[in-house]
Amino acid sequence: MIAEQTSAGPPGGRLFVTVLLLALGLALLVWQVRALEISPADLRAGFSAVGGWFAVILLLSLVRFALRAYAWRVLTDRPLAFRTVLAATIGGDALGNVTPLGLLASEPAKALYLRRVVDPAYALAALTAENFFYSVSVALYVIVATGAMLALFPIGPDVYWAGVTALGGMAVVLAGAAWLAWQRPTIASHVLARVPLPKLSAVVERVRVFERATYGAAGPHRSRLATVGVCEAGFHALSFVECWLTFWLLTGVSSLLPALIFDGFNRVVNVVFKPIPFRLGVEEGGTALLATAIGLPASGGFLLGLVRKVRVIAWAGVGLALWSRRTLHREPAPRTEDPPR
Repeated sequence: MIAEQTSAGPPGGRLFVTVLLLALGLALLVWQVRALEISPADLRAGFSAVGGWFAVILLLSLVRFALRAYAWRVLTDRPLAFRTVLAATIGGDALGNVTPLGLLASEPAKALYLRRVVDPAYALAALTAENFFYSVSVALYVIVATGAMLALFPIGPDVYWAGVTALGGMAVVLAGAAWLAWQRPTIASHVLARVPLPKLSAVVERVRVFERATYGAAGPHRSRLATVGVCEAGFHALSFVECWLTFWLLTGVSSLLPALIFDGFNRVVNVVFKPIPFRLGVEEGGTALLATAIGLPASGGFLLGLVRKVRVIAWAGVGLALWSRRTLHREPAPRTEDPPR
């Protein structure tokens, strides 16, 4: 069962780990600035080039949040207020970005945000189904971006094999997704049921109910699934537009292919380095190396990652503010519906 309370700040040891990882990421970022010989004037010039367009970048990311929130709302099959689901999505994403727990923090937090209007277990089941479709869309997007890089750019062996590894990993994700969609296994409950502890019987049943609710959220409703597919595709399309716009503002490069490759790389970073808060230092340095590999200025790639990082931090601030407001504004919770059995 999901706990009834959460907080925006990780307690105890998690706080220490978070601060440590942030410090290491910041140190890596400073080292990259020096290694690439990027001066404070270069940083100011980069952000000045973006200027008022940063508001457009924020708007694009807001619409992306809205698309995933709408997909989640569709899968809950409940008449939930969209603004509340959107706030839950932004708030949960913030917690996932500021702590090393990643999805273990963000997804339960999103469900808990809705606890006054729907059973958190059912909200989390629908969110799990949405994450399934999102994962499939990410795998397809990375395959397209990586395939374009391998086919159209003369890259070195290190980047080549990194790309091949990414393709292999995404192929495994798609194969696993296909198996789950076909078999719909209740893996977790079956594993727990084999543990010889009588006290686990109630837990096993709750897990089994949750798994069934997850598959029920995906359901055999073609129109619902089509809507979710459109939302996920729109999420990636707007991310590509944002990446292209930012890189064009920073460097004047108007070609679409670099933006596709950088954006695909961003998805890989988000998956592999999720435990690092904000992926600080990783995305910026990785984008700089990738820019060099495809024949573009490393400084442009670094600044692209940095501007996008500022965007993530800005929305994390909004998300934490939403969580603080939700936590402080305590009111009697209405009776919620139980997940279907």
